[in-house]
Amino acid sequence: MSTPLPPVTLEVDTINAFERDGYAVIRNAITPALRDRLLTAAEKLLASDITQGRDRGGDGKDGFRGCLNLDRAFLPLLANPTALPTVVRLLSPNIAMLSAHLIALPSGPPRTIRIPGRHGWHRDMYGVTADLGFPHTPRMAIKAAHYVTPVTPDCGLTMFLPGSHRLADEPVVPAGAIDPPGAVTPDISVTGTDAVLFENRTWHTGGSSC
Repeated sequence: MSTPLPPVTLEVDTINAFERDGYAVIRNAITPALRDRLLTAAEKLLASDITQGRDRGGDGKDGFRGCLNLDRAFLPLLANPTALPTVVRLLSPNIAMLSAHLIALPSGPPRTIRIPGRHGWHRDMYGVTADLGFPHTPRMAIKAAHYVTPVTPDCGLTMFLPGSHRLADEPVVPAGAIDPPGAVTPDISVTGTDAVLFENRTWHTGGSSC
């Protein structure tokens, strides 16, 4: 006989922040014990010679697409009781996983491959926007980003443009700049237990890694 899960209390502030900004931080989305297990699994994959789903970048990024298929340690994130009820509230109960992506950025001096004219700001599932247009693109997907190592604002955290999920056109990046006015780096705890939810329409890019 299975033990029923405890009742879930949705954080109204999280829902409101997501509706307003297109993203929201969930504090203590995972336990320190789960964080440690995830980090061990991630380091094992990154040290391997596996090429299936390997995703490397010019900025030194390494990782894997489809990491759930490569190590069962990541499975608790699929139905995380801290994050999933909020995702269901923001989308619907009729959801499916599109991808599971492990991303690792190197330590060292701050670096980025973003330059003026190739700033990297984008929204996900852009083909839908190309078909339907900015005003008619619906919320179709939500990503849950978990950070399993200690982080600081200059460690390559994804940057967001608050409210950009409601824009009727692309955000303007001033000449000579790489970020639009108002762009922010989310306030993530250094513990590696927080998560960030953001939707397909929210404009975002990778920050500088350290």
